Amino acid sequence: MRRLLVALIFLAATSPAWAQKIDRIEVVEYGIFTADKLKSQRDANGQMHSIIGNVQLEEATTTVPAERGVKFGFRYRVIGEPDGKAVAIRKVMIFPPPGLKAPNAPQPLTRSEDSVTPPIGETSYTGFEFDDPWELVPGIWTMQLWQGNKMLVEQRFTVLVGRGI
Repeated sequence: MRRLLVALIFLAATSPAWAQKIDRIEVVEYGIFTADKLKSQRDANGQMHSIIGNVQLEEATTTVPAERGVKFGFRYRVIGEPDGKAVAIRKVMIFPPPGLKAPNAPQPLTRSEDSVTPPIGETSYTGFEFDDPWELVPGIWTMQLWQGNKMLVEQRFTVLVGRGI
C-alpha cells in the first residue's frame, strides 16, 4: 500500500496537468478604456492602486491624452497550460523622463512593479489611470509583463498634453 501511495504521489507531481507552462502572451486589444472602480488604495509612493470591473474598450489607440480620469492599457491572454491555472506575472511600468513626482516624494518615480496572477487562457486587463495631476507626464509610457527574467509582452503608449491628439 505504501508503494502505491508513493507511486501515485510521484505520478501526480510529474503529471503535465500539475505543471504550468507559459508559451507567450497575446495582446487582445489596447487603448483607452472605461471601468468601474471597485476599491482603491495608495501605496508608499503615493500611487493609487485600484480593483476595477466592467472594463470596456473606449478607443483603440496608442496615443493617450494626459487628463485626470483617463484609463489606458491593454487586454491580454496568457497562452500556455493548463487552462484556468493562475500564473505569477510581474507587471512593470516605465514612466517617461523625468518620471512621476508625488508631492512628498524625495525623487521622481521612473518605474513601478506589481505582481499579477492572470489565469491561463482567459482575457485579463492591465493598465494605468491618471488619478492625480502629478501623474500627467507626457512622453512614452511602457507597460511590460514578465515571468522571471523573460519579458512576455510590451505595449507602449504616447501620452500627450491636451485633447488635440
